[in-house]
Amino acid sequence: EVIIENKYYEAYDLALSYIEVKMRNRKEIIKYLSKKEFNDNEINYALDKLQDLNLLNDKAYIVAYINDKVNLSLDGPLKIKKCLVELDFNEFDIDEYLNTFDDDVWKSKIIKIIDKKKSMMRNKSYFMFINKMKNDLYNMGYSGDMVDEYLSNIEYNSNSIDKDIEKSKRKYNDKNKIINFLLRKGYSYDEIKSKLH
Repeated sequence: EVIIENKYYEAYDLALSYIEVKMRNRKEIIKYLSKKEFNDNEINYALDKLQDLNLLNDKAYIVAYINDKVNLSLDGPLKIKKCLVELDFNEFDIDEYLNTFDDDVWKSKIIKIIDKKKSMMRNKSYFMFINKMKNDLYNMGYSGDMVDEYLSNIEYNSNSIDKDIEKSKRKYNDKNKIINFLLRKGYSYDEIKSKLH
């Protein structure tokens, strides 16, 4: 009986140490204790004790997690929400706190991402730059409306068309082939025409 009882206390002590490092939720603690080969009864005992001491607080976890992501990462609201939903948190609680953030918070993050990518993609056409930005911003958790709104006002001066024209001229003698090459690179027909005369 003492050995059995000790296993319960051991599970609780380990869970306590685990949440002292950083805030955790039920799902994370269950996964952690399962890896340590505790059975369901021992895990539930640890969870109940933590709950009784108010050390498992979903709303506090959501607030802390979102604040960390907003202050320390460039993740958008959809990615933040997805991560919390995967940890079995209530969508209503997640949305309730995410909605307290002003659109300007997300806007400043998007602008930061765009400015960083701009300097890295100077050698790409405007079309390629916009497509890459859309893809990156969607993956980072920004909504289509938000992305379209900020990208529609973007200034992007690519210096790549002249280089690509020179490259295409070395590769092809035929004007149509040069135009097709540049179209595939993402330049508009008007842009190509104005440069090729």
